[in-house]
Amino acid sequence: MTCHPSSFIRLVRLLVLLAVLLPSSRLAAQEALRVSLAGDLAAATRKQAQNTAGYYNLMWGPVSLRCSAGLAEEYNDNIRNSASAQGDLITRPSVDAQVNWPVTEWNTLHLAVDAGYSLYAQHSDLNQFYFNPGSGLSFDVYVGDWVVNLHDRVTVTENTYENPTVQGSQNNTFLQNDAGVSGLWDLNKIVVSVGYDHENYLSLSPSSLRQPDSASENFFLYTGVRLRPEIMVGLESGLGLVHYDQAGGTNNFASVADAVQWNAGVFSSVQVSEHLSARLDGGYTVYSPDGTRTNLSQEMTALYFQFSVSHQVSEHVSYSLSAGRSVDFAYNGQAYDRLYVRLNPDWNVVRKWSIGTPVWWEQGTQVGLGTLTYTQFGAGFTVGRALTQKLSAQLHYQWIWEAASQASFNYTANIAGLNLTYQF
Repeated sequence: MTCHPSSFIRLVRLLVLLAVLLPSSRLAAQEALRVSLAGDLAAATRKQAQNTAGYYNLMWGPVSLRCSAGLAEEYNDNIRNSASAQGDLITRPSVDAQVNWPVTEWNTLHLAVDAGYSLYAQHSDLNQFYFNPGSGLSFDVYVGDWVVNLHDRVTVTENTYENPTVQGSQNNTFLQNDAGVSGLWDLNKIVVSVGYDHENYLSLSPSSLRQPDSASENFFLYTGVRLRPEIMVGLESGLGLVHYDQAGGTNNFASVADAVQWNAGVFSSVQVSEHLSARLDGGYTVYSPDGTRTNLSQEMTALYFQFSVSHQVSEHVSYSLSAGRSVDFAYNGQAYDRLYVRLNPDWNVVRKWSIGTPVWWEQGTQVGLGTLTYTQFGAGFTVGRALTQKLSAQLHYQWIWEAASQASFNYTANIAGLNLTYQF
């Protein structure tokens, strides 16, 4: 495949401009902890992408490009997560483009855009563009023993079931953008990671129950010691400052208070074997709403933990497991005290077929207002196969059940669809 230099340069400029100019918009307080974990995952993903043979399908000098296009048809029998279910057929064309540019021997630019458009057959008010997690701009700079990462990541959510705090007829579509810098100082035995992220949330929903726009400043610091090459232990801390647009919310959401939250704890990561790794974070967190708003000034203190394990059981079977408790702003709006478990097994037991059976459970209680609790359970399966060298297909199904403290908010949803992906 060939590409004229000026055309390719124009494409790169367009993608960079798109990532930079998108409206700033999710994280907060103890989310400083998740900022760091998200950064670790992003770095690992970039490293895998850069080191996987055949990953990119176009090269122009040192710049490499990987791109694909997709088309999905999906049916959701409860598009508004309501007790009175409404179904619809959704068409989603999408594009996924990744650019990697080693600007110099010590500086690397990585750009990823995974986006599409959802077209609802009957409920056109839900039509929208979306950006999947992983979209954004990242620039790595090596300075001595430091690796400095500058980044801007953007996500536009669409599947409201992914936000268990959305109830009834709400359409809680929002844009999340976080821009920041992180540094990793690796001295072999001692590793220090420090960072700052500015997070913006922008509600895209016209609903009368929409949540207020908000912004947060997040700081984190990790210090780890390698006891052995495969074992690291250390200390972690985070600070979050959260501000809400008090004029931007409606109904109960309009009274969400600004807050300060900090966390301090320990962590341990273990590479048990080539195919098994685990990590555990645990500590203490304090969430403090603005005390000048006396009706919302309830301070929340709690122990938190996050455990994750990744295991390649055999050539054909693998899984990832995560569980934890956190007090954070994972769903924008009001803070929640959450417990969760997520299991993602992959069963490649049939030649040329990939099978996944995700299952999850989550329980949360609203902090501050303290009136809403929810329990959500979900399960599903995916079946995928390469149809040709460049074309692949995947069937998927998900079942979601949620019960809330207000019975009118209880609902179930069934989602089934077919995805086609073409790798250029």
